[in-house]
Amino acid sequence: MEKKMRIGWASMDITPDRPVYLAGQMYVRVSRFVHDSITASALVLENGGEQAVFVSMDTVAVPDFLMAEIRCRLAEREGPDPDKVSLCATHTHTSSRFSVVGNETLARYMGSGTIEAPEAPANILCGEEGKKYLADRIECLIMDAWENRREGSAGTAEDYAVVGFNRRPVFRTGDHECARMYGDCSRTDFLRFEGTTDHTAAMLYTWDESGKLTGIAVNIPCPAQVMELHSFISADYWHYARNHIREKLGNIHILPLCGAAGDQNPLDLVRISKENKEELIRWSAQEDEVFRNIDMTGICEETGERIAEAVMRGYRTALGRKWNRPVLEHKIVHKELPLRTVTEEEYIEAEKIIRDFKSRFSEENRMGMAEQLKLYGPVGIAERYALQQESHSFPAELHILRIQDSVFVTHPFELFTEYGLRIRAGCRARNVFHVQLCNGYADYLPTRAAIAGGSYSSEPASTYVGPEGGDLLAAVLTEEANRLFDR
Repeated sequence: MEKKMRIGWASMDITPDRPVYLAGQMYVRVSRFVHDSITASALVLENGGEQAVFVSMDTVAVPDFLMAEIRCRLAEREGPDPDKVSLCATHTHTSSRFSVVGNETLARYMGSGTIEAPEAPANILCGEEGKKYLADRIECLIMDAWENRREGSAGTAEDYAVVGFNRRPVFRTGDHECARMYGDCSRTDFLRFEGTTDHTAAMLYTWDESGKLTGIAVNIPCPAQVMELHSFISADYWHYARNHIREKLGNIHILPLCGAAGDQNPLDLVRISKENKEELIRWSAQEDEVFRNIDMTGICEETGERIAEAVMRGYRTALGRKWNRPVLEHKIVHKELPLRTVTEEEYIEAEKIIRDFKSRFSEENRMGMAEQLKLYGPVGIAERYALQQESHSFPAELHILRIQDSVFVTHPFELFTEYGLRIRAGCRARNVFHVQLCNGYADYLPTRAAIAGGSYSSEPASTYVGPEGGDLLAAVLTEEANRLFDR
């Protein structure tokens, strides 16, 4: 008889006790206080010779250094297969970078002496010390979850929770239409939203041998960024969702997973636009802190409640379909996707703008944050032009995990929701867990409509891969997931 599945959980507070740089906005922020704790959770699934480890962190993304560092450390320990470990992020915009903030790319074009340096306290946690702080904790978390493996059972379910809203409204300008990230929907030229939304909530529940619930993985296609723009630490709506879930189901482990949501945010722009006309302009500019006319805590509470209600409905479904000897297959695919390229004309125009800026600033007249942000697009085009001289492809690590009649698919992009729906529709699995921002950060992956509409999240500076790559990614993930159900 096949052995029963073994399941391991661990959770850890990763809130620093010193000021840190905050990630998620273009302007530089340093944390002033802790609004609520940021955490990391790990889930280990093992059945026979197969295994998978998922780690979710309350961060904006998986830091560039972390994946390689963690796999290197695990290779020297008696623990899980390092290649079967996946790190992902909830995409909260009020969490630490755990690394030095500095626009090294801009400095290469402008000269470091011409860029105004951000102010930071002397005891800020950053650089190699910050990297070690996070790596030490994630390594310990994974090993704790691995050593906590016990025989148990699992079950999955899908339900619905209204969390995400499209954040790219479309406006008419003369005979043309254009999109604007966080545009003001109360304007008379507002037409519609560029893309769709997905209110699916996918849940994986685990129980120990006695039938006691031990943890839940909750997959929501929306980033955690109600609290963005401010200078404090927060897990955003996931803090409230975890509290509401635990009020109903006890002090269990919770693994938040962010689904395809590159064009989503947890705020209804139609609802908030009338009272935030000026604030939306500043919000979109991302130059400084913006105090919007919204009750952030109230929205997070309501969002958390809706997620918890979906979790409870799913729980009743999953109780009737537990597995303790499920099919568990884990496949890793390294795929080269077509790099989004720019034209020589675009490059020449970008270089002209960069030269103009360079002539205007010096060590005596340094470039402030507002001016630095104006170079984001041109420098992004220049960087892309240089990159495409070396390669026309972009590497992506993809994981596909089958667990009985459900499947997990992962990738490192902020994938627009249209692709996520396509993958969910094409997979033969009963429940599809779509995990973006996993095992690295590869920026936005927009649709054709987004490229035509313009604005941040669809421009070359904020994308490595375009719609052709999105089509290929969706096809590969769907095909590889379905192959696991062929046998």
